[in-house]
Amino acid sequence: MCTATLIQTDPSAPALRLVTNRDELHTRLPADPPEIRTFGDYQTLLPIDPQSDGTWIAVNEAGLVITLLNLNPEQAPTPRPGLRSRGGVVPSLMGCSTVKQAIEIAKELPTQTMMPFRLLLADRDNVATVRADGQSVATAVHPIADAPVMLTSSGLGDHIVEGPRRDLFESAPPRDAEAQDAFHRHRWPDRTPVSVAMCREDARTVSRTVVEIDAHRVQMHYTPVSMYGGEGELQVLTLPLRAEAKG
Repeated sequence: MCTATLIQTDPSAPALRLVTNRDELHTRLPADPPEIRTFGDYQTLLPIDPQSDGTWIAVNEAGLVITLLNLNPEQAPTPRPGLRSRGGVVPSLMGCSTVKQAIEIAKELPTQTMMPFRLLLADRDNVATVRADGQSVATAVHPIADAPVMLTSSGLGDHIVEGPRRDLFESAPPRDAEAQDAFHRHRWPDRTPVSVAMCREDARTVSRTVVEIDAHRVQMHYTPVSMYGGEGELQVLTLPLRAEAKG
């Protein structure tokens, strides 16, 4: 469960900002804060889900950022024993330097052995989505100028939260960090289960992760979120952008 938005903060010299709210069941273990791991040739910033030793969001020093959302259709598939964790999907792609490279690898993942998911990917040139429903993989690539972008999901069913959250997003599409952060903190007092900063009896928004990419560096800001919307200690990690990615 998650809500992710991507904006371009400086069209003259592509600068990207991706924010994710991670929504989880109360029974799930808290994530570990971001750390640096190496995938292929690239150092990568990522928080760690201790249950899978994987993640739902990562950015590498090539300037590639990827986040994963569960896919919860109206007719949800029945979980089968022996399914692979989706926590390994994002790490498996972080050895790539571009969206287009990552998509080619994503097409070859054994997605039929996982529960459905979507990916939002971006570099300084392109933004893309991958939709894996357990039977097929669909991809779409657009120029980064097509941002802002919003994807959202919920264990209640994606169709239940898509309408209200998208209406809120499209009523004033965020063009700067302040507006984007306000969207991710938004909670309707009388509709907390479908709010962007959601809360219901069995689940809530547990963290907010911000990834910023500019001409010189990639940075990850990670903030735990309490049940009542209060925010814990901000943790920040930075990597310089690789020289070949700056051109």
